[in-house]
This record gives sequence, C-alpha cells and structure tokens, in this order.
Amino acid sequence: MKKLIIIIALLVMLTGGAIAALKTLSLGPFKNQIKTVKAKEIRADTAIFIDMEPLGIPIFRGNRVIATIQIQVKLETGNEDNSEIIKRKMPVIRDAFIRDLHSFMPRLLKAKERVDVLIVKQRLQYIGDKVAGKGLIKNVLVQSVLDQPR
Repeated sequence: MKKLIIIIALLVMLTGGAIAALKTLSLGPFKNQIKTVKAKEIRADTAIFIDMEPLGIPIFRGNRVIATIQIQVKLETGNEDNSEIIKRKMPVIRDAFIRDLHSFMPRLLKAKERVDVLIVKQRLQYIGDKVAGKGLIKNVLVQSVLDQPR
C-alpha cells in the first residue's frame, strides 16, 4: 500500500513538472495562449490617428488679407478611449488651434521667411496638451502647409 501511494505521488509530481515545463516553454496546448496575450498587448500600444479639417489662417497686413495659410493636421493618440475623448473635444481643440495660430503665424513669418513645420508642430502640441489635457494627444502630425498669397 505504501509503495502504491509513493508511485501515485511521484506520477502527480512528474505530471505537474511536465505541465509547468510545457507552459514556460510555450509548447503543446500552451502554445497559442502566449500568442493571444502578446496580441492583446500589441493592440493596446498601437497608435490611432484622428484627422482634423484643414486649419485656415489668414495673414493680415494693415486692413487686408495678404495670404492664407492652410495647415493639414492629424492627431495621434494611444488607444480607443483617448480617441473618443479627443473626438468629443475636437471643436474646442480646433478653435484653440486657430486662435493661437492666428496670432502666432504673423510673428513666426516676421522671424522666418517660410513657415517652419517643426515649430508649428511643437506649438500645436503645446496647445493640444493645454486644451485636451497632458498626455491625451501623443503627437501632432503636420501633414502639409499650403501658403496661398493673394
């Protein structure tokens, strides 16, 4: 009877060890389980891009418009929840961008001959963090800047 109990205990320990080895090496029935966890982690870290309507900024000299600058922007965020929050706040974000660029662009064009995309990107990121909340907008992508003189 003692021998039978010892043999059963050894078989239970060997089975447990074999299952633990298969699980850590992700072999056999545990092979797909690791991949699904990794796929969920990858989906959580993917970037989501939100298109904005083009921002039209008129540039005045005296009492007349001398140029219109049109900027195409995309906002990058980390997950779907942040994407929904940004979409709800989009009118406020767009208004803040236009208001700031309306006063910032003439000063930028006085200092430089052309619109510096990197400076505009940094400025829009700063305004986005201020309006939407720090960390909600991961990145502001300035896709194109079109300068239309009149």
